[in-house]
Amino acid sequence: DLGAIVYCVGVKDFNETQLARIADSKDHVFPVNDGFQALQGIIHSILKKSCIEILAAEPSTICAGESFQVVVRGNGFRHARNVDRVLCSFKINDSVTLNEKPFSVEDTYLLCPAPILKEVGMKAALQVSMNDGLSFISSSVIITTTHCDGLWFYIQSLEMVKDHRNIRVQNSDLKYCL
Repeated sequence: DLGAIVYCVGVKDFNETQLARIADSKDHVFPVNDGFQALQGIIHSILKKSCIEILAAEPSTICAGESFQVVVRGNGFRHARNVDRVLCSFKINDSVTLNEKPFSVEDTYLLCPAPILKEVGMKAALQVSMNDGLSFISSSVIITTTHCDGLWFYIQSLEMVKDHRNIRVQNSDLKYCL
C-alpha cells in the first residue's frame, strides 16, 4: 500500500500462476518463452507499463491572482493502482506544498486545478503522487506568475482549452525512464 507495484518476468519453463501470485496481478507478469536470449524483446513492454514520467505542464506562465487549470503531460498516469489516489502537488516558492486531486487522469495527461498564486514572480514546482501523497514523482516543471491584462489571460485560457481537447504527446517528446 506504499505505492510499489510488483512485476514478474517468467523465462522459458515458468509457472505463470505462481508468478501472478507474486506480482500485483496477471497483467504484471511478462512471459519470455524463448529463453534468456529473448529478454531484450520484453524491455519496451515493461517500460511502457511501469514507467511514469512528467514531460511538461501548460500553461507554464499564469496571471498573478487568477485561478487556472494545468495540463500535466507525460506518460503512465493510468498505471496508478487506484486513479482516485493520484494527486497534483504544487510547492509554492520552495515553502508551502498544496495537493490537489486532478479533474481528469489519462495515460498521457492529467488536468489539475492549481492554487491561486497572488503575487507576480511566485513560482510553483509541480510534482505528481500516485498514492495519495506517500511518495512523489518530481519534475523540473515550474509554473511562474506574471502581471497580465484581461486580454492576455483570455487568449491563454482559450489556447489551453483548445489544447486540452486535442491532447497528444509528440513522438519527439517521449523518453524512457528506468
